Amino acid sequence: MAPMASGAQASAAPIRGESAPLTRRRAIAVWTLVVVASILMLFASLTIWVKRQALDTNAWTNASGQMLANDEIRGQLSLYLVDSLFNGADATAKIQQALPPNRAALAPVIAGALQNVAVQAADRILETPQAQALWEEANRRAHTRLIQVLEGKDTGAVQTTPKGEVVLDLSPLVQRLSGRFGIQAAPDAGRITILQSGQLKNAQRALKVIKVGSVFLLLLVLVLYGIAIYLAHGHRRRILRATAASFLLVGVLLLVIQRVTGGFVIGSLIKTDAVRPAGNAAWGIGTELLKSLAYALILYGVAGLIGAWLAGPTRLAVGARRRLAPVLEDQVWIVYGAVALLFLLVIAWGPTRATREWWGILLLGGLLFFGVAMLHRQTVREFPAQKARPAA
Repeated sequence: MAPMASGAQASAAPIRGESAPLTRRRAIAVWTLVVVASILMLFASLTIWVKRQALDTNAWTNASGQMLANDEIRGQLSLYLVDSLFNGADATAKIQQALPPNRAALAPVIAGALQNVAVQAADRILETPQAQALWEEANRRAHTRLIQVLEGKDTGAVQTTPKGEVVLDLSPLVQRLSGRFGIQAAPDAGRITILQSGQLKNAQRALKVIKVGSVFLLLLVLVLYGIAIYLAHGHRRRILRATAASFLLVGVLLLVIQRVTGGFVIGSLIKTDAVRPAGNAAWGIGTELLKSLAYALILYGVAGLIGAWLAGPTRLAVGARRRLAPVLEDQVWIVYGAVALLFLLVIAWGPTRATREWWGILLLGGLLFFGVAMLHRQTVREFPAQKARPAA
C-alpha cells in the first residue's frame, strides 16, 4: 500500500511555484492585461486581414483569378460585359438600320436574342487562359495604381482619369467580345470606377491607419500577454492556459464576424436575388485569408490548452509527466525528434494558410518548441532521475 499512497500523494501534490496566491491588485492587473490583449488581438487580426488581402497586389490579383474561376461570378461578369457592349454601341439601332424597312420592327427582338447568345459566348471567352490573363492583368494594374494614389506617389504613366478616378479597365475583354459579334464598343465600355476623387482623402487616412495598426497592435498584444505572464509569478501556467483560451475564442469570433458581416454587406450592396450567389462567392473568396487566420488562432489555442493541461496538476497529467521523465532525462532527443516530425507533417499538410506562410510556420514552430522546452524543464525538476524509475 505504501507505493500506492506515495503515488497518490505525488499526484495530488501541487506543482512547485503554483501555490502562492496572487494579491488582489496583481490578480486584477494580470486578468485586465489578458482581456485587453485578447480584444486587441481581435482588432489586430482584422487589420492584418485587410492589409494582406486588400493592400497586397499579389493577394488581390490571386483573389481576382479565383473569382473569375467561379461560375456565379463569371456569369455576372459576362452579363456586365455584354450590357456594356450592347448599351454603349446601341445595338438595336444598328440592327434596325441593317434590316429592310418592313422588318425594322424586329430589331429589338433580334438584339435581345443576340444579347442572350453573347452572354453565353462571353462566359466561354472568360474561361479561356487568354481572357483570364487579361482579367488578372487589369486587376493588377488597377490595384497598383490604387495603392500608388493612396500613398501619394507620382504614378507617372499610370495616372488616374481626368476626373481623378481610379478605374478597373476591362475594355480589352469588351473589345474581344465585340470582335466576336462585329459590334463596335463605346470607348468607355468596360471601365469600372474603383475610387472617386472625393473619396481619396478618407481612403488615404484609412490606409495609414491599417498599415500602422496592423504592426502596432500585434506588437502590443504580444507585449501585454508577456507582461501578464511575467506578473503572474506562481500562477503562470494558469495565465498561459487563459492566453491559449483567448486565442481559441478570438479565432471563433473571427469566423462569426466573417459570416455575419458577409450577410450584412451583401444584403446592403446587392438588392437582386439573382446576383446574391455571386456576391456570396466573392465574399467567401475575399475573406479566405480571414478564415485562415481564424483557423490558425484556433489551432494555436487548442495546442496551448493541451500543453497547459499536460503541465497541470491533474492525475493524468502528472502520470504522463512521470512516464516521460526518464526519456526527457536521458534521451531528450527522441522527444524533440518526435515533435519535429509532427511539426513537419503539419507543415506538409498545410491545414491553414498560416501553416503555408513563413510567419505562421515560425510562430507555430516557436510556440511548439518553447512549450516542449518548458515541459522538459518542469518534468525533470519534478521527477529527478533517481525518482523517475518505474515501480516494479
